[in-house]
Amino acid sequence: MTRRQVWGIAAAAFVVGGALGFAVAVVQEDELPPVTAGVPQPAESVVPKTRAGLVDAWTAELKRAGQELPAGWAALTTDEIRGRYLHQRIVNAPAAEDIDPDLGSRVDE
Repeated sequence: MTRRQVWGIAAAAFVVGGALGFAVAVVQEDELPPVTAGVPQPAESVVPKTRAGLVDAWTAELKRAGQELPAGWAALTTDEIRGRYLHQRIVNAPAAEDIDPDLGSRVDE
């Protein structure tokens, strides 16, 4: 057997093996569970990106809580203002009991 014949047989075996693998993959039934789609999320964050926007949003959240901007707030960095704004949004968020008073009760009781 010549070197050329050996390479020809190896190439043919490679092609046949690839075709056989493809055929098996196509015929094989998909055993994965069905995929469910969740609620689409907004593509962009609702958190303001500018310092002025963050200050306005933070001020609004503080007013909802009956508070004002703290003394010396202008010395805070934009990242610190963003952190305080997000914290205030969490503090102002309604509790589950306020949204649905019967949330803790069982249906079969």
